[in-house]
Amino acid sequence: MASPEMIGLLCAGSVKYHLSHAAPSGDALSRSELAGFLAGLNGPQVDLAFARYGCDEVSERRLIAHTRVWLSGRAVRDEWKIIRGRPTVCNMAALAVIEVVRPNRCGRCKGRGVVENRVCHRCGGSSYVHLSGRQIAEAIGVDECNYRRTWSDRYELAYRYVQDIDFNVKLIIGRADRRGDLIAI
Repeated sequence: MASPEMIGLLCAGSVKYHLSHAAPSGDALSRSELAGFLAGLNGPQVDLAFARYGCDEVSERRLIAHTRVWLSGRAVRDEWKIIRGRPTVCNMAALAVIEVVRPNRCGRCKGRGVVENRVCHRCGGSSYVHLSGRQIAEAIGVDECNYRRTWSDRYELAYRYVQDIDFNVKLIIGRADRRGDLIAI
């Protein structure tokens, strides 16, 4: 997993984009260094990185749009029966992106993964709690029984797609971190 310093490079407040070279104090990332880092990421990966680690809402909306297009293509290819006029697929794509970009922090362990020096049983030590089937069904606009019968596998497909994008971002950041291509600010 990428170090906090490398993730910090993605945050808009930590990079001085207008500078062409690093300042003598070393507190800026040069344009060439930033371009070299972003060159390893494709469009959706850049959007996910800026949305998740830089809290960029525009990038989050672009990632949602990308996921909607991908999921709609999957729905057509797999011939999903969808009621015309219902935004079920669009809602699923948006929810999958939101769940990856802004995961629910566990209330029991307060995002630490441990309670009294033991692994938190609610989140399993991951620090995050996934939405329940009822919550997902309500968010995508289907009844809970229909969600469990038909839409749960489809939602998992969308969620895994966004998770794969996140995994690839972390992988590329980790490689750059191990090679020493990125400098800590």
